[in-house]
Amino acid sequence: MSHVNNVTVLGSGVLGGQIAWHSAFKGKSVTAYDISDDAIKRSKAAHEHYAAIYIADVGANEEDIDATRDRLTYTTDLAAAVRHADLVIEAVPEIPDVKTAVYKKMSELLPSHTIVVTNSSTFLPRDFASDTGRPEKYCALHFANMIWRMNLGEIMAHAGTARETVTEVTEFAIEIGMVPIPV
Repeated sequence: MSHVNNVTVLGSGVLGGQIAWHSAFKGKSVTAYDISDDAIKRSKAAHEHYAAIYIADVGANEEDIDATRDRLTYTTDLAAAVRHADLVIEAVPEIPDVKTAVYKKMSELLPSHTIVVTNSSTFLPRDFASDTGRPEKYCALHFANMIWRMNLGEIMAHAGTARETVTEVTEFAIEIGMVPIPV
């Protein structure tokens, strides 16, 4: 069992929004972070769409959906977003300068125990490990679109990732219904 209770998802676009909703549905307290109120508004609308999908496709009931909503918070304040995070899932745009800036800013704000993962399918974890300020607690956990159906979580470490980090991320993936696949 992982020690991950509080999850922060950075970037609330298509995959970030799905990851946030699904993690909350599976019982995690989730903070969805994005850079603007408009992005947060779109994320909330997408989450209402996911609520209907989870009722139709996953077998959720209204009680499940209400509990999921209760476990979700939204913010445009990065410090508030990561303040209590056990795990941060980075799902910002696949633009190296954007990722680097987010990691560097966030590195000064994170609690010491926090693990950071990237959802990137374009870049390798080694590309940003040093920017996180905690390379030993950093790896990739890549989700596929429509994660309620495509429940694979590809886990990729880099040379400096601690074994404990990979174990914790693997356990988290299992807890939220993913099939972890080391790559």
